[in-house]
Amino acid sequence: MKQPTPSPVRTLALVAGSFFLAALMALPMSADKKSDARKAATDSAERISHTLKYLSSDDLEGRGVGTDGLDAAADYIANHFNEIGLTTKVFSGSPFQPFTVVMSAEMGPEKENRLSLLGPDPENPGQSIRQDLQIGEQFNTLSLGGTGMASAGLVFAGYGITAPKLKYDDFSAVDVKGKVVIVLRKEPQQDNPHSLFDGKRSSRHALFSTKVSNAFQQGAAAVIMINDSLEPARQQASNQGRWKSLVDRLAATRKTFSEIEDPDEQKQRDHRQQISALARQVAELGSTLDGDGDTLLPFNGAGQASGDRQMPVFFCQRKVIAPLIRQAMGRGLEEIEKEIDKNLEPQTTLLEGWSADCQASVIPRAADVKNVVGVLEGKGPLSNETIIVGAHYDHLGRGGQGSLAPWTTDIHNGADDNASGTTGLLEVAYRLSQRKQKSRRRIVFIAFSAEERGLLGSAHYVREPRFPLEKTVAMVNMDMVGRMADNKLIITGTGTSPVWNPLLDRLNKNYQFEITRQPEGTGPSDHQSFYLKNIPVLHVFTGLHDNYHRPSDDFERVNLSDMDRIVDMVYHIVEDLDLADKRPPFTKADKKKNVAGGGGDRPYFGSIPDFADSVEGLPLSGVTPGGPAETAGIKAGDVVVMFGKYKIGGIEDFDNALRKFKQGDKVKVTVLRDKKKVELTVTLEAPR
Repeated sequence: MKQPTPSPVRTLALVAGSFFLAALMALPMSADKKSDARKAATDSAERISHTLKYLSSDDLEGRGVGTDGLDAAADYIANHFNEIGLTTKVFSGSPFQPFTVVMSAEMGPEKENRLSLLGPDPENPGQSIRQDLQIGEQFNTLSLGGTGMASAGLVFAGYGITAPKLKYDDFSAVDVKGKVVIVLRKEPQQDNPHSLFDGKRSSRHALFSTKVSNAFQQGAAAVIMINDSLEPARQQASNQGRWKSLVDRLAATRKTFSEIEDPDEQKQRDHRQQISALARQVAELGSTLDGDGDTLLPFNGAGQASGDRQMPVFFCQRKVIAPLIRQAMGRGLEEIEKEIDKNLEPQTTLLEGWSADCQASVIPRAADVKNVVGVLEGKGPLSNETIIVGAHYDHLGRGGQGSLAPWTTDIHNGADDNASGTTGLLEVAYRLSQRKQKSRRRIVFIAFSAEERGLLGSAHYVREPRFPLEKTVAMVNMDMVGRMADNKLIITGTGTSPVWNPLLDRLNKNYQFEITRQPEGTGPSDHQSFYLKNIPVLHVFTGLHDNYHRPSDDFERVNLSDMDRIVDMVYHIVEDLDLADKRPPFTKADKKKNVAGGGGDRPYFGSIPDFADSVEGLPLSGVTPGGPAETAGIKAGDVVVMFGKYKIGGIEDFDNALRKFKQGDKVKVTVLRDKKKVELTVTLEAPR
C-alpha cells in the first residue's frame, strides 16, 4: 500500500535529525586524551543546542496534541534512536507506543449552538425584544463548557471570582442557581501594580477555567464571557505583532525557496502549500487590524473542559452585552469596572426582566498520540532488568488548557518545558550508546506524550509495559532542566531508595550543584506513574519561572551551559545504575514539603487524579500514602463529586474548591465508589 506523503514539518524533522546525527558521528577522533575531552564537551554542547533549538522552534507548533508538530517531534526522536543504534522495533516493529486520548472537541451542528437575549424593549415600554445572535459574528460556543441548554434569567456576575483569602466574592450577594451569568475577562485592578490579585500580572483567578468552574460550583446554568474594558486594546496590539511576524515569516520562506537550486516537484509543492497557508493567515489577521479589538474567542480558544460537566459556555462580543447592562443597571460597563476597581466591591446584579435562551453542542474528539521508545539492550546475567530514562516531549501548542496566558493563541514553544528534558534524554541516549563497555542492564529511553494533559503517556506505559515492571529497577526523569539559576538543582524522589542520597553525594563532588532534595516519589511529572508501581525514581528539575506555560518559554532563555552539566550528571546516574551489582531497593518516601512549586496556596489533600478517565467528577488513580485522603478512607478508583458544599465536575472544580479551605479544616467529601455515594471527612494539611 502506498504510504501517505509526510507533511513538510515531519519531513523537516526526519531530514534534520538524520543529517545532524550523521555529521556528528562522523567527527574525527583526536589522539590526545585532553583534546578528546575538550572535543567531547564541545560536541555535547553543539548537540544539545541544535536539538533544543529545533524542538522548541515555531516549526513544531508548540508540540500540541493533534498537531503535525508533535508528530514531527516524535519522528525526530525516533530517527535519533535509530541513528545511534538503539533497538527501535519495540511495538509491532515500530518505536511508537500508540494510545488514544480524548483531548479535543468539535462544535456540533450550528443549529444546536445558539444564544438569544430576551428583555424589555427600550423604545417601546411594555414590549419585549428578542435578539438572536449570530454565531461566529456576535458569539461563539466555547469547548471549555459542555453540551446542554438553558432558558433562564440573566445575572451580571462581575469578574466571576470567589477569592476568600482576598475577601472578594462576586457571588456573595446574589444566588445564581439556575441562572445564566455574564462574566468579564481577567480580574479587578489588572492595570494596578499594587493590586491584591497579583499586581499587573494575571493571577489564577483570571483563568477561563477558574471562572467557569466557579460559576458551575455556584449552580449557574450557563456562562456568557465578555471582554473587559482593557482587552480590546491588548488584542489589537497582539494582532499587530502577530501580523508583522507572519509577514516576516512569509518573506523569509520565499527567500529560502529562491535560494534552492533546481527544486524538485515535491519541494515546489511544499513551498506552494507553505506560502498559501502563510498568506491566508496574513490576510485573515490583517482584516482585524482596523477593527475595535472586541474580537471573539474561537471555539477552542479557552481550552477544553475536563470531565463531563454539562454546562454551556459562550463568548460574546462586549458591544452586544454593553447596551443590555446599561439598560438594566443604569450604568455602563466601563463605569461598573471602575467602581469594582476602586474599592474591590463586587457589583453582581440580577438583570431584571432579562433572560437568555441558549444551547451548546460540544462533541469530544479523540487524539491519537504515542510514546517514542528506544532500547539499549544489556548483556549478561542482569540483562533482563530494565532501567527507564524518560522525558515528555509534548507541550501546549497554542495555549488553551494549561496555559498561564490563556488570552493568547501564540505558539507556546516550551523550550524548557520540555524540549530541555527531551534534549537531555536524547543526549544521554547518545552517550550511553557510544560507550565501549556493554550495558549490563537493558536501558529503555521513553519520550512520553500527553504529559501536559495529566501524565497520560507514562500512565499508559505502566498499564501496558513493554518490559515487566517487576524487573524495572529504576526510572530517571528529566522535566524542565534548562533554566538553572544560582547553581540550584531540585531532585525529587530521593526517598524512594536508600541508594539515591549516597549516589548523589558522590557524583555531585564533580559538579558542586546546590541540590534541594525532595524525598517524595509523587509529583506533577512522569516519574509519579512509576513510583506508584513501587519503582525507585529520580526526577531532575531546575524550578519554575515567569515563562512557565507561556509563549515566552523560548530557546533564547535556556541556560545551555548548566543544562549540559545537568545532562552529564544524569548520564552518570544512569551509568551507575547500569553497572551496579544489585538493583536499588524500593522504599516508600517520607512526606516532606514540595519545593518544586506544587500546591502553593492550596492545603494538602493527597490524591492523584486519573486524567485518562472522562466522567463527571474527579476520578482518582491513587492516594498518597499517609496523606489526608488515605487517612480518611478515600481509595484509588473513587470519584470525588462533592467537596464541602461545592460540586465537582472535573479537576478545575476540585482545585478551585480546595483553594477555598485552609490547613486544619475538616471537609466532608462525597465520592462515588462502585456507583454508590460514600461520605468521608478529610482533615486538610499544610500546603506542600
